[in-house]
Amino acid sequence: MDINLLATRQMDRNQHKQMLVENLGIFELRALGREVGVPSPTTKKRNDLIELILDRIYNNDTTLVKHTKKGRPFKKLSNLEDIMAKMTGGDDTDNMITQRKPLRYEDIVCFSQDVPVYTEVEDEDATDFSGILRKNDVVACLLDRKTLKKVFVPQRETVVYGLQAGDLIDCEGIRVNTSEDYVMSKIYKINGVEVGKYIPRFEIMDGPMISRDRLQYGDYKLYCGRRNLLKYNGNLFEDNRFEEFATFCKENNYKLITLGLNTCFEDQIMFSEIDNMLDMTTVYGTGYDISFGKVIDAIAHAERLLTQGEKVVLFVNDIVGMLNVLDKCFVEKEMQSGHKERGVVIAQKLVSLGKALKNGASITVVMTYWSNNSEDLFFKNELEKISSKFED
Repeated sequence: MDINLLATRQMDRNQHKQMLVENLGIFELRALGREVGVPSPTTKKRNDLIELILDRIYNNDTTLVKHTKKGRPFKKLSNLEDIMAKMTGGDDTDNMITQRKPLRYEDIVCFSQDVPVYTEVEDEDATDFSGILRKNDVVACLLDRKTLKKVFVPQRETVVYGLQAGDLIDCEGIRVNTSEDYVMSKIYKINGVEVGKYIPRFEIMDGPMISRDRLQYGDYKLYCGRRNLLKYNGNLFEDNRFEEFATFCKENNYKLITLGLNTCFEDQIMFSEIDNMLDMTTVYGTGYDISFGKVIDAIAHAERLLTQGEKVVLFVNDIVGMLNVLDKCFVEKEMQSGHKERGVVIAQKLVSLGKALKNGASITVVMTYWSNNSEDLFFKNELEKISSKFED
């Protein structure tokens, strides 16, 4: 190759690399990797994936790969098509600004469809796990809530027990290959019910309603099946209201899910002592990828319990603090209400869960906030307008 041409191509590669870094998040990079034929793009780190994409374009051909693999196709996100056209010479214009469609929650929550190989199962004792099922067309798995180990669920088991995304699975698993992944070998409980007694339900037949029921939180009377804001100037453990609230939920057959990111150690101790609550919180200093997963799993489980006809309470500890953590989970520059757009879409989904149904099922969203966050744009633009607000 002519040395001048090689230098020009290297300059183009650097420009294209910068384009990918600035314009695409990890989900979009994975989609682009699939399009150009990068093997198993979901297993690659961000920087490695970018280099592999560039390798395919510069060292192979620039035609899109025709997929033969069965399974749900990956949804193209935001400006992926424009990036692809630019990279492969399909667009003569340098204008990368396009009219973007509104970002949807479903566009953000995309799980890997890579099918694991269950070969050479390790000869060792089984380990107990508990986590929320993540499921797509070709694979189902869960992350253990304590150890964060990945446990794959065989397709046969999902069919036999009618497992759905969002189910809380208590099981045992055996380590596969030489990795740190596991495969489920036995299932104990589904959504807190022993597997032999569990009867799956898949949809709600009744429509929405305005509930007149109330939940008691200290002196507050919260609205059931809606959104409630509680002002806090300290941590939950500093008084006994939360523990009494958890007891109230248990005695009145409410399923309590607690969600909070970067919570203090003292609150964590208190949560661990409450046996009738699903703890989906993270302790201070937890990695951002884990934090993102906790929120997604909590939303999925709350929605799944609703289809089971349950009365659910989703307690979000420090809603603005949670959004601040979500800001750090994404590299995209798009902002909304002072936060990363993707984080706002997730928070909006969380808040919008509140609803009551005529058959008695409901999701009540309870969110705490600190007074120093009351000027946050998301708080003022989104929460104050649609939530019942309670202050000391």
